[in-house]
Amino acid sequence: MMLFRTMVSALLLMSNISFTHAGDVLEATVSNEDKRYFVNLEVIINANAQRVYKILTDYNNLSKISDGITESNLVYSLSDNDHRVKVTTEACVTFFCKTIVQVQDVEQLPGMVIISTTIPDKSDVDYAHARWKVTDEDGLTRISFNADLKPSFWVPPLIGPPLIERTLRNEALSVIEGLEILAQQP
Repeated sequence: MMLFRTMVSALLLMSNISFTHAGDVLEATVSNEDKRYFVNLEVIINANAQRVYKILTDYNNLSKISDGITESNLVYSLSDNDHRVKVTTEACVTFFCKTIVQVQDVEQLPGMVIISTTIPDKSDVDYAHARWKVTDEDGLTRISFNADLKPSFWVPPLIGPPLIERTLRNEALSVIEGLEILAQQP
């Protein structure tokens, strides 16, 4: 979804780590196949699930979650659960930086599930689809995040995919940590 620096940032490889807060990463994988990238995260954070969901659906303020998100705007709403959202991210790997715009149709489903689909002709990706599931677990919050995306810009074949995989993993984890911090604020 819009909640990670869509393409490029740090070079640390993270797989099974703990946050500096009370959260635990149960799964953090990124893979690529045929120029598409697949992100799967499963985390438990020390935060109220309703609050986390509210932060994720505050489309005009997504930049509070991560430094990589430079701007987010609710373009319009078709209903209480169907929205068009524009998100701008800034991401860098080594010396290469890119501003990425995504316009997404976002659907809020029952059970605190959020589905987003990027509109390719209005975005800097050829394809992006993401699913967030927020679940209350005895006062903690389980977040399941899955994304599938294909950038519309050239990625160097040998070094690009591993760098993007690391970057996507790192940014997704950064977003999760940002959610935990925001959700604990009064």
